[in-house]
Amino acid sequence: MAQRTLQILWTTDPPPARQLRREGYHILHQDRLAQQIRTCRSAGSRRSSLKNPAHRIVDHFRRHPRVAVLEVRLDRGTDFHLLYAYVVEPAYRHGCTLLIGAQISEDQIATTASATEPFWGYAWSRERLLHLLDLGRTPVSVEIPDTVPFWRRWWNRLSRSGDRIEEGERLDAQQMAAVRAGDGVVQIIAPAGSGKTTVLIRRVQELRDRGTAPEHILCMSFNRNAKVEMSERLERAGLAGVVVRSFHGMGREILQQEGRLRKQLGELPDADLQGLLDGLPRTPGDRLNCADARTLISEFKLAQMIPPERACHPLYTAYEDDLRHRDQLDFDDLIARSVRLLQTDAAARHRWQQRFDRVLVDEYQDIEPAQALLVGILAAPQDSLFCVGDEDQCIYAWRRATVERIIELDQVYPGLERYALIRNYRCGRRITTASRRLVEHNRVRFRKPLLSGASLRGHITAVSTPDRPAGAALVAWALSDAEPGSVAVLARTDRLLQEVRDACERDGVSLEGIELSTIHGAKGCEWPRVILYGVDEGQAPHAASLKEGEIEAERRLFYVALTRAMERLEIVCTLGRESRFLEEARIKVNRA
Repeated sequence: MAQRTLQILWTTDPPPARQLRREGYHILHQDRLAQQIRTCRSAGSRRSSLKNPAHRIVDHFRRHPRVAVLEVRLDRGTDFHLLYAYVVEPAYRHGCTLLIGAQISEDQIATTASATEPFWGYAWSRERLLHLLDLGRTPVSVEIPDTVPFWRRWWNRLSRSGDRIEEGERLDAQQMAAVRAGDGVVQIIAPAGSGKTTVLIRRVQELRDRGTAPEHILCMSFNRNAKVEMSERLERAGLAGVVVRSFHGMGREILQQEGRLRKQLGELPDADLQGLLDGLPRTPGDRLNCADARTLISEFKLAQMIPPERACHPLYTAYEDDLRHRDQLDFDDLIARSVRLLQTDAAARHRWQQRFDRVLVDEYQDIEPAQALLVGILAAPQDSLFCVGDEDQCIYAWRRATVERIIELDQVYPGLERYALIRNYRCGRRITTASRRLVEHNRVRFRKPLLSGASLRGHITAVSTPDRPAGAALVAWALSDAEPGSVAVLARTDRLLQEVRDACERDGVSLEGIELSTIHGAKGCEWPRVILYGVDEGQAPHAASLKEGEIEAERRLFYVALTRAMERLEIVCTLGRESRFLEEARIKVNRA
């Protein structure tokens, strides 16, 4: 470990550059730095590597114990974000003595009106900047991890060895590197079966060992089931007291403690919602059903973040009026209203930010705009944020999740550290290889190795039948001797699953203990044996998605399907209509 002095100096009258160099400062001028930042921010979602686009800028602070940034201007609305994200935060994380020569004083920063950021709804970057300036005002000696030599990184990538943890599990080199990452924003790219939950639990242990009290650590999960599993594993690991919440649970707690909950919580019944729809003025062709109406209202609340009082769509206005008369909130309100409260009420925002020093988020690829806001606000101003996810498993676009959100997290947090877990310990080796071959056809993803960590070879069979009824009958026959609880039948749609149910009923096959699920519904699950039914063009990929140009999303969905199988993967398709994904995965198809 190396010793460095952390201090942040702000001045409107910096010494001449020549003097600063004599004092050991590495000099950066804003104009040149701005050009480097523009290059970083032009990085899109098609990445040739996992490397952070800002690594050359961050290296200034990693390599030099003293850095001076001169001629700093804060004229535009984005300048606070760029200064904080590309200069002050990286310098703070790497223990630099940072001198900032700016055109305005530190006292003037707090009163600059243009610092409110549209997406965040308040002066998000300015508040974080002032927080670090305050922390860095007094010189502090800090320990900085030594740079890992290239040969060691290469060996760690190949090695499966690691350190044992309390429950007898062994972390491989990539998992251990993720656990021991720095205290800032850390992004973990965790492919299927790579032990992401183990890494997250071990990271909580690491943070506790670094001195953070469990009650100041917040772990956020996507749904209630994941929250329960995480809570149980934390308790078994001796980490009782850590706050674990689903996104909706966190929103409800905020609203409840701030006195913003209403008497009732829940969705409007379809009959009542249909009554609202029937009462709206209509023009030909604009009639909505209940499902479309709910989707539109969620879009207003969770994507566009439109407050009810500013609603201009008649459906949204009528819906919110009805909720208000009932003294009721719906489930989307738990997120939307808690975010809006934190944006607009500075006292409430600071109360909740002070409650948590560390924030960890599971399944980050699944979150939508309002949830990303909730995470970013709660993690500020400390920005000790640990995000675990996998862009190759982003399959909930209809719920406003986007693959770009996880790939381009380094545009929000340019100083982040990114680690990729590279071994699939769930699936047999053949299954891992096939899934890797498939997903490598996608262009919007990180280029990363996907290796097998399993001892089992794994087994894949693919069979084409003359038609779908024959395929459903084949699945029913395959299930006739299935061991309950060990097998699942997955398909793209509920309609395909119904074909399997009908075939099993005709053939007298019991489905007790057999899981039938859409691929979307199977996310996060695993079985020793998985049967994929209806793997045809038009189903996988689905015809509707092809019309929308979403072939990469369909490929991610099929990748998720393949990686649900631990030991045996059986695929049933129709002769002459076999999915292109089978050829991409190099899975040989035999005739029934």
